[in-house]
Amino acid sequence: METPLYTYEAVKSYTDIWLVGALILGIIGFGLYFFQEKIPVRQDLRKVVGLAAALIGLVAMLSLCLKLFSMARLKPVKLYRTSVETPYGTAQLRDIKDFYIKKEVHYKPMQPNVIADSASFLFILERDDKGHVLSEGDYPIDSILAKMNDLMGY
Repeated sequence: METPLYTYEAVKSYTDIWLVGALILGIIGFGLYFFQEKIPVRQDLRKVVGLAAALIGLVAMLSLCLKLFSMARLKPVKLYRTSVETPYGTAQLRDIKDFYIKKEVHYKPMQPNVIADSASFLFILERDDKGHVLSEGDYPIDSILAKMNDLMGY
């Protein structure tokens, strides 16, 4: 197999903070659950503390699983001389119909001229209507677009 000309790893912006937060939340929840007998509260509140601890642990476990799943989904983008490999598959350069960056802007509901947030996406469209969408929050899409322009000869 040929070696990639360019490789773009996924940007891991908040991964470490998210994982540490979920682990701390899980430790607090399970600690409350196992040591609820030692907490100086009335007997009828012990059930509430136990339930709250179980819910905190459940939320921590779900958030940790979701983050680990999203981390596994973000694979590197590789640009070869004749193809582009994304997490959504491999596209031959001759089969690419169009590729461009589109900026999505979201406005505040009660103030239509005030921008709430925005995000940019790189769309790679193949001739067989298969699409590859890369977010600026996950990849350096400006660099990928520039290198794809070079490879395509534009």
